[in-house]
Amino acid sequence: MVKESLKNFCKYSASDEELFMYIRINAGEWNEESFVKMKKLVREVIKDYENEECYPKIFINYFILNIPSIINILSNFKGCTDEELRKGYTVESYLSMIDERIKELKKLKMEFENSLWA
Repeated sequence: MVKESLKNFCKYSASDEELFMYIRINAGEWNEESFVKMKKLVREVIKDYENEECYPKIFINYFILNIPSIINILSNFKGCTDEELRKGYTVESYLSMIDERIKELKKLKMEFENSLWA
């Protein structure tokens, strides 16, 4: 039986708001709402499956393919969009925020990896 957390995650990962898809479609523009939602959904799946022998393939694939790809794209950011400047960022503050998000993504990936051995 598919758990509700996984259904919600699958719905998110198939949507245009999914972080990796959003960044690719919008030429590297950051989406904080999508990032927060993704972290929440991922943690819910990890919690719901903590007593299971394994995770569903779609969830594992997200950590093998999407998370590293997002990190790679963000690691290559050299500036910010006019939209981000209008939001009040400077180039420096935007790149600093992106560095923090990279750290959070790496931490989330580590949480997933650690859950495999729990």
